[in-house]
Amino acid sequence: MLWPKLVCFALVSLALCQLYQAASQETFSACPVNFTRVADKCLLADSSWKSWYESDRHCRSINAGLLSIKNQTELKAINEWLPVAAPYQLEFWTAGNKLGEVSTLIDYFWQSTGDRALYLPWAVGQPTPASGDCLTLLANYSTSTGQLVVEDHRLAVKNCTQWAPHICQTEPVQFKTQLCLNPEAFHEVQVPL
Repeated sequence: MLWPKLVCFALVSLALCQLYQAASQETFSACPVNFTRVADKCLLADSSWKSWYESDRHCRSINAGLLSIKNQTELKAINEWLPVAAPYQLEFWTAGNKLGEVSTLIDYFWQSTGDRALYLPWAVGQPTPASGDCLTLLANYSTSTGQLVVEDHRLAVKNCTQWAPHICQTEPVQFKTQLCLNPEAFHEVQVPL
């Protein structure tokens, strides 16, 4: 009589073990609350007007950094997202700056990554280094049709103490799906890696 119960227990245990292994190998990534996945980043457009320093501090307070732009593909994705996230907003602070730069070359760096800014898609008439040391994403606009038409955002130089909205960025969080077993059931949970 004990033999059929042991075989049944062994089969159920084996099945749960296989199910656990299959589920625990699944991984995925997601953005923190209020952030939106854009290209390979999580972005948050904050419409409150702050200086570049206050904007940087705000992003850091939510475990993020100001926006940096790697390439044309990323800028295209950002320009597709901005009309949805912040319609009619013409300017945003980015992480770009030349603060502390003493060389005669004008090198900009991304504050959020510490990397030299290699991709600099300038707006018309930019850069104007005499305007300041920090970079914004600035959109040209037109009202010739009687409505405000906002074009793509491009980089512009601005005084760091002036005010503008800003965009925070962070990396997506990687999760692994695991099963939690208890005497009455099992639950699937996502555990951050």
